[in-house]
Amino acid sequence: MTIETLKFNCFQRRVHTRGRGECSVATDAARRTTAKKVSGQIRMTVDGRIINVKRISEPRTPIEKKFTRKTADDKGGSSARKASVAELWMNEVAATGVRGIRKEFINDLKGYVPIGPQTAWECEKNYDKNRFEDIRLLDNTRVILRNTPDNEDYIHASYVKLDGDTVFICAQGPMNNTAQHFLIMIVQEGSKVIVLGHFCKKSVSVTAGSNQNLCTESVDRFLRCGIGRSTVMIPKNGSECEDYGAVRVRILGKPKHFLSLKKVTHTRIRITYAGVSHETEHILYTGWPDHSVPESVTVCKEVRNIVRKYAGKKPVIVHCGAGIGRSGAYVAAEMAINRLQRNEMLVMGELIKDLRDQRMGAIQNDQQYLFVFRMVIEVLVSEELLLKNQQVIDFIKEYDDLIKRKRLERARRSKT
Repeated sequence: MTIETLKFNCFQRRVHTRGRGECSVATDAARRTTAKKVSGQIRMTVDGRIINVKRISEPRTPIEKKFTRKTADDKGGSSARKASVAELWMNEVAATGVRGIRKEFINDLKGYVPIGPQTAWECEKNYDKNRFEDIRLLDNTRVILRNTPDNEDYIHASYVKLDGDTVFICAQGPMNNTAQHFLIMIVQEGSKVIVLGHFCKKSVSVTAGSNQNLCTESVDRFLRCGIGRSTVMIPKNGSECEDYGAVRVRILGKPKHFLSLKKVTHTRIRITYAGVSHETEHILYTGWPDHSVPESVTVCKEVRNIVRKYAGKKPVIVHCGAGIGRSGAYVAAEMAINRLQRNEMLVMGELIKDLRDQRMGAIQNDQQYLFVFRMVIEVLVSEELLLKNQQVIDFIKEYDDLIKRKRLERARRSKT
């Protein structure tokens, strides 16, 4: 039998030895043909005589894929997508609930007092410029007036920084002896918008040329603080001016009222001082009671939209009575929204401490603290950063139920 015949027969009938590296074939001539793996070679023998040797080549390296098929996860289409910062924050809010948020304020925030000098507030000559004896002012964030007629630099107002470009000023409402200084502050800071949170039982109804007060309550004023102590009056008509010391104020056109925004009045004014004329927008919302929350969160959101339309990069001045409750709640909501829009993690308790480090005493009670959460949710939903899912709906209902109950309690107390 030739070698070619043997090699042919070797591949006709194989009897495998189950992994021992050897196979044997029985030939027609009853010769024994074997193939063994020896030292990296396969040796084929016939009756013990080597007839063929083949080197075992190294395993081939797998060829890498040049193209990969994108999956649904790669395209962002997976239902298991990563939750946004706003959604993670909302999950925490829902888990804490209205009751837990109120407890958080009472236990952790109510007594928080920042450390810092308050020498200007403590100065005897400034005593009469403070509306309240227990609302203190930090030196390191206070607004310092320049170039005043009496060379005084004090006003009860604080800078609050949101980020590198955005600054608010929280201020107490102007009084008889601080109205001039308040107006000088507006011109000095170049503020394009002033926001006043206040409460009236009826909607505002004022037109240029009238001598009607801004509100049905007694002694209500144009830049009033909300508790009947301010002296800044509306000029009697569009052509007349009102002087407050060395400052002149003129209303430009008719105040705007909005059918869809109850108790909101938008007035453009011109303030002239020391040869400088400055125009600014004054936004009055009379649906926000002292020590409480706004009547409408939706209206507050629209007020915010008006503010953002005109503010530019100059400080927005927010004032109420003391400049810490309603003003503090409005600015706190803006701080929180700002952080979430920049995709930063938000811990509301730490944010309030940050706010108080700039405006001492900001956020007076648990209801105002709770409103900050509600306002943030309203804006996030409107800007499509948060879905109005069942989680959000349940929280809103829980908030609304609490506020309704508190209003009824307040109404009963006022009757007694």
